[in-house]
Amino acid sequence: MRELKALTEISRSPPPFPDDAARGSGQPVVVIPGFLSPEISTARLREFLAHQGFTPYDWAQSLNLGPTRKNLAGLEAHIEKIARAHGSRVSLIGQSLGGVIAREMARRRPDLVAQIITLVTPIRPPVATPLAPLAHIASLFWDEETHPVLLRASQPVSVPLTAIITSVDGMVDWRASVPDSDPLTEIITVAGPHTTMGSHPEAQRVIAARLAAVH
Repeated sequence: MRELKALTEISRSPPPFPDDAARGSGQPVVVIPGFLSPEISTARLREFLAHQGFTPYDWAQSLNLGPTRKNLAGLEAHIEKIARAHGSRVSLIGQSLGGVIAREMARRRPDLVAQIITLVTPIRPPVATPLAPLAHIASLFWDEETHPVLLRASQPVSVPLTAIITSVDGMVDWRASVPDSDPLTEIITVAGPHTTMGSHPEAQRVIAARLAAVH
């Protein structure tokens, strides 16, 4: 109920973008939505990124039903195209389950991925969540590639990773979102709801700072 209230409030009146956030110089960024979320769910975060001088892209795969073969192949091709257009590697931001997909992309194509930023991403199955009945329905669309991706979600990646978590997460057990300690991994706690983390000013400051550090 707390998450639904936060989502309703932020949809009606989103907080202003932080005026002290770092600015970019056109760095490409792909934003991957959360579970059962469409591309429009990341529109506010992409608007912030564009406002700060980055070049944001949606993930171009429509509704996120999970790390299916179709989604992974389509996203990889999308990132390849963006990397060629910019002549540089691409940063990935994954909201919730979108972060699992971002981590998998980094494992498969570290040559294309500059860094990963995950927002409240559960990586340690099984994950306790009120969305479990919907996850069961979504699993009907999964293929043999999906389960292995979910099971290795917590394995380290070879690119810099910033994991933004919240201890007041109302959608998943926040402890499932904490990655293992690693020289390439930074964990940052932001006190805010799971569903609206991409619109949280403090999370936006962190995101902009990490993206601006990539040249």
